[in-house]
Amino acid sequence: MSDVNRTTGLDDRVADVLEPATVRESGRMLGTLPSHPTAGWFTAFLLVAVITVTAMVGTSNLLGYSVNIINGDTLPVIGGGSRAMIWLLGIVGLAILTETAGRSITQYLINSRTRRLSVDLRKAALSSALRAPVPDIMQLGTGNVISRITQDIDNTVRIIAMTGVRVVVTALIFPLSILSLVLIHWSYLLIFAGIILILIPGVRGAVRVIPQATNVVSSTEARRNNLLLDTIRGIGTLRVLGLADWALGRMRRASWTSVQATADRVPIFTRILLLGSIAYGLLLVGSFSLGAYLVAEDVLAAGAATAAVFVVVRMEVHVFNVLMFASEIQSAVTSLGRAVSLATLSNRAPSAPEPDDLSGAPEVRVENLTYSYPGGAAVLEDLNLTLAPGTTTALVGTSGAGKSTLAGLIAGLQRPDSGRVTVDGVDTATVSDTWTTRQITLISQEVHLFSGTLREDLSMAAAGAEDTELEQALAAVGLERGSPAYVRWFPEGLDTMIGAGAEELSPEIQQQISLARIVLRDPPVLIMDEATSEAGSDNARMLETAATRIARGRTSLVVAHRLDQAVVADRIIVMEDGEIVEDGTHADLVARGGRYARLFERWSEGANSQQG
Repeated sequence: MSDVNRTTGLDDRVADVLEPATVRESGRMLGTLPSHPTAGWFTAFLLVAVITVTAMVGTSNLLGYSVNIINGDTLPVIGGGSRAMIWLLGIVGLAILTETAGRSITQYLINSRTRRLSVDLRKAALSSALRAPVPDIMQLGTGNVISRITQDIDNTVRIIAMTGVRVVVTALIFPLSILSLVLIHWSYLLIFAGIILILIPGVRGAVRVIPQATNVVSSTEARRNNLLLDTIRGIGTLRVLGLADWALGRMRRASWTSVQATADRVPIFTRILLLGSIAYGLLLVGSFSLGAYLVAEDVLAAGAATAAVFVVVRMEVHVFNVLMFASEIQSAVTSLGRAVSLATLSNRAPSAPEPDDLSGAPEVRVENLTYSYPGGAAVLEDLNLTLAPGTTTALVGTSGAGKSTLAGLIAGLQRPDSGRVTVDGVDTATVSDTWTTRQITLISQEVHLFSGTLREDLSMAAAGAEDTELEQALAAVGLERGSPAYVRWFPEGLDTMIGAGAEELSPEIQQQISLARIVLRDPPVLIMDEATSEAGSDNARMLETAATRIARGRTSLVVAHRLDQAVVADRIIVMEDGEIVEDGTHADLVARGGRYARLFERWSEGANSQQG
């Protein structure tokens, strides 16, 4: 178990697959954004901050030296007496106004620049997610991607807005305060040195685990978001199967894990607060005692010793700013790193020159393919398969045989542990996802319709297509203009609103729209992963006929839940436990009397009973 999990009490299952970027990597990436701080802006910001801190330190010193005037002594320049006190108070008031104005200006500069950076970072992260290798995005999970683009960036902006000025002022006030104390008397430096030597081991141990613990919190929250999205998407299935209580229990466990990760981080910051309290207590007592001793020995005037105490007292709020906001600051650093790691994820994509798009149906080869899910045994092991150009191959087998996994690997949704997939001789691992998805299109039972008109949705598959082409694609999948289904579901024709906010279409109509996209996109390789399995019995044959029609002329792989498509396929492959156990045509496999023959017999009996 890793250090972070020993600290948090959580196991390795919550570890994130994409570690946050380091501070240096984040800074380098932010420097490439259009709104990154320019030299002029940074100079102005630093000038304002220095003026602010100088005013703060100066105020403490002046208030301390007022003791000399009260004792009847004089000060350089302003002299002594009541007039000197008035001048001194006036200078203190001006310093306070300068400090207040400087804080406000610094806050404005930080907030405005941070929000501009956040917009650019969000855009870069989304762009990277769209261009990154699909297996990386699939491994991250939708909830994790959304969390990095929204929650992590929002968290960074919120924390910077809340702590930005304090962090900047604190970072400057410590060296200036130490310098001020040394100018009063060099021996004050010994107090700081002693305290630092005492506290370094404890602080270093606590600070070292903060980034890891914070990332565990973010990872558990992303895991919870993934489960929440999965639950929302499957509401219909959960209701039908009566699994609502199971889904709630799963969400409850994920939510509790997130709460536990947050709670387990608390002792780390409690220890840091304790160390900080000890440090400040030693600093205050040490400074007061040293000042009293130096005054007693006539080394320092009472005003100088009082000024030193004022400087130390003024440091208290900044000491505890660092400690109180240590969690928030580290959370912001980790959240920023998570967003930046997503924004740079697309850099992993192959940079080799892409081959030309394929002009016809290609040969698809699966060579020595092995794949296993994280922490599990191999789902596919040393699998070899060749899909002949222009043929339709049906994959059949029991649930868990590895059919969908094989389909996903050919489509590029996952990376194999070993082996390779080639399309017309091109290894898909050596080219970008953009090229692969132009050649291979996978359609499953899960269909997403984009919010907008039917025309807009279809045009995403073929930009610039004329309305007649869109209508022809719909007709090719059984949605002829004027047909009962077309009139019922598309009363305004291609201008009918679909997707979120519109009337929900039936599963069959949604699948027909996705098939029409295939007609428009015209990919050389088509993979259908149980694309018609959700259709009701009255519509299944219509969908299967449409799917068979659009598969013609392409190299097609059909993961068949219903065996109608297997019967008409050029070739049938039977899989069990990740292996190919039978291979042949429908007639050949039925004649053999093996596993396919038994599957077909049971399926035929079920189909006949439904018809009866």
